[in-house]
Amino acid sequence: MKKVLLLMVAVLMVSSVAMADHIGVYSDANGSSCTLTAGFVQFSYVLDKFSLGTSGCRFAVNMGPNTFVGFTTPYPAIGSGLTSDLSLAFGVCFNGTIQLGTLAAVWVGGTAQVIPAQGFANILVTDCTAAAHNATGGTAYVGVTGNCNEVATEPSTWGQVKALYR
Repeated sequence: MKKVLLLMVAVLMVSSVAMADHIGVYSDANGSSCTLTAGFVQFSYVLDKFSLGTSGCRFAVNMGPNTFVGFTTPYPAIGSGLTSDLSLAFGVCFNGTIQLGTLAAVWVGGTAQVIPAQGFANILVTDCTAAAHNATGGTAYVGVTGNCNEVATEPSTWGQVKALYR
């Protein structure tokens, strides 16, 4: 009986740490590489990965020394632009990896980081019940290989974990 109870508590603990959506800039539509090739008007992809169900998102991209040329998306977009504030509404609920759009830029060096929209503390995704949740943002590297900053779970503190047992 104790083993079953312990197993149930472990399953509940793991399920209570929800997967977090991760929005990043990638060189391919599958999101396997965040290394961008330097050059004039090189296309890259903005993806939402690890989604367990989302119907929209709000974010911005810090382009660094690179020049923003354009962003194409099949979804209704609201905001002043990709580099300061962009909200996308999907109209349906998606999960898995979602291609948010194609980014055209003159990649010269440095990085491109997905960051919160101006005036917001976090990158946001809207789940399928219209509730907003925080998402993580990725970093793409121009001409060099780097860590895409993909985090598959929401960050938590030791105090939050201990609170599960009170």
